[in-house]
Parts: sequence; structure tokens; C-alpha cells
Amino acid sequence: MRYQSLTIAVVFLAIIFIAVDSSNFLQKHIMAVGDVIKVFVLDSKEGIITSYQRYINQARTIAQYEEKLKNYQKLEIELHHIQNEMEALSVFDTQQAFYNDARFLPTRAYSYVGMGDYSRIWLNFDVKGYPEDRIFGIVQDNKALGIAVIQNEKLVGLLNGNRKSSYSVFVGEEKIPAIIHHSDVTPENITADFIPLWKKINIGDQVFTSGLDGIFIEGILVGEVVSVSYDFGYISAEVKPYAQQSGLGYMWLIDTAIPIQTSTKEGMGVMP
Repeated sequence: MRYQSLTIAVVFLAIIFIAVDSSNFLQKHIMAVGDVIKVFVLDSKEGIITSYQRYINQARTIAQYEEKLKNYQKLEIELHHIQNEMEALSVFDTQQAFYNDARFLPTRAYSYVGMGDYSRIWLNFDVKGYPEDRIFGIVQDNKALGIAVIQNEKLVGLLNGNRKSSYSVFVGEEKIPAIIHHSDVTPENITADFIPLWKKINIGDQVFTSGLDGIFIEGILVGEVVSVSYDFGYISAEVKPYAQQSGLGYMWLIDTAIPIQTSTKEGMGVMP
């Protein structure tokens, strides 16, 4: 029975082959269908190649734009620094802190230092040649994000709000000196501390780096005063930071290449 089915199938295929071979009409239609399939395959192949090339070109274009954006951000920070220097020179203020040798170095955050600790990040930066006590300012989108220190021959970023992140700032148009450190009141904020009692601090005053501690240049925006309190002979101000800690990515390090100043309640600088 099974041989009978096989015989029938062979005979059927033979009849089709003979019919096709002897019929120009069938040959033409079969060849036409084959041509359509070939054209479809070739068009699909060409479409895939074109789409791939378009994707590669778009990726290259995006990479070029990202590189240009990095350069523009660097130029913007440098321009801000130059403007500060020109203003200082125009009034010949000998107490104005500015540094001709400040450098702006690109870096990138690649991971958090510890699980659940979002105030410390590892930075992709070669620290060879730098002294172990070097402290860098971290800037992103022209806003102070924190400081960076060398730890076990690697660079770790201590962001605003970290207990070891501290630097000197000015508050308001009068440039009232203060020191920024973590807030014991609200984790989302930071505190501008050790402000003299005779100074007037207003809610809404802008806080910006002073550059007096050798970490930042002057004039990098830090945040805005949201509350003021009086305690222990000094004024403290809660500051809402401008810089956001989500989606860190690329950022700039500021290296003023000058000795870092230690801080006391009487002086400005980094808190131990």
C-alpha cells in the first residue's frame, strides 16, 4: 500500500515536469513567479543593508554631536572662569581669588561605590601624577555637583549631601562666605554653615562657589537658600542644590593646581 502511494507521487511529479517542459505558457508563469521572488529577495537584502548603513551613520553622527556638546560645555565653563578673572582685574580687587592655571578635565561616572549609597561614585579618571591629597571640584551642566578625592589610587566622587563633601561658597549678591556640607535636617538639601551672625541671609538667595579653598573656581552655581536658622553663634542656611544626582554620566573636574586650604570655623575650605 505504501509503495502504491509512492508510485502515485512519482507519476504525479513526472506528469507535472513533462507538462511544464512541454508548455511554454507554464514555463513563462513559473519563471515570472521566480523573478518576482528574486526581486523581492534582492530588494529585502538591499533594504536591510541600507537600514544598517543608515543606523551606522546615525550612530556616528550622534557620537560626533556628543563630542561637540562636551566641547561646548567645557568652553562654557572656561568662558565663565575668564569672565570672573576679567571682572576681578577691572576692579583690581587683591582679595579676589582666581587662578590662571585652573584646568577643566572631562570624566565619567561608571558606578556607585556601595550598594544603596548614591552619594559616592567611581570616576573614570587616571590619577597618576597627582598627589594623594588632591581634591577636585565636580561640575555638571555648569552646577557644582560635589568634590572628588583620590582613594586607593582611584578617583571617587563625593556628591552634595555626602558627609565628607564640603567646600567654600558665597551666599547672595553680597558674597557672604559660608561652608557647604551635608544637611542634618533634610537629606535632599545641603547646609551652608558658619555664616557670621551680623550678615543678612534671605530665602531665595543664590549660593555659588567662592574658589577660596582651592577646589572650585568662583561662580559655579550650587543652589538656593530655602530656610535660615540661628545656632551656636552662627547662621545656618538650608540650600536646595541645583545639580541633580540622577543620570550622572559625563561631568567635568576642576583642578586649580593650588594647595588645598584646610577649614576651621574662622577660615574657609574643606572640612576634615
